Amino acid sequence: MPEIVPMNERHIAEIAEIERESFKTPWSYNLFRDELKNDMARYFVVENAGKVVAYMGYYIILDEAHITNIAVKSDVRRQKIASKLLSYVFDDMITLKVRRATLEVNEKNLAAISLYEKFGFKLCGRRKKYYEGEYDALIYWREFLEE
Repeated sequence: MPEIVPMNERHIAEIAEIERESFKTPWSYNLFRDELKNDMARYFVVENAGKVVAYMGYYIILDEAHITNIAVKSDVRRQKIASKLLSYVFDDMITLKVRRATLEVNEKNLAAISLYEKFGFKLCGRRKKYYEGEYDALIYWREFLEE
């Protein structure tokens, strides 16, 4: 049974592997290790049978969350793991009194866009040629708590 737990040092090698298989410009092992020391950062992993199959991170900046990354191991995609992880992390954000969350997604990543819109994110902007100098980043926001 998959379990969601906070990221720790022993998860980093597996996270870096998922990152490499998921993105053309992946974060490095050292960057993830440094995130463990970042007081603004919160990262979670999904473990199944002791192996990391997904991860997600975000920064808390005042009362906002900036989702930095989310990825699922390629051989277990389309099993609703990302949905369960997003729900878990949103509960974490709400507990911490986050009012709204933002993320950026490659305009070509239709599966991720569909997932984010299903979770109430609204398209609010675009960064031209942000990914690989070729594809736009779509900027999404989701409101959690009212003023």
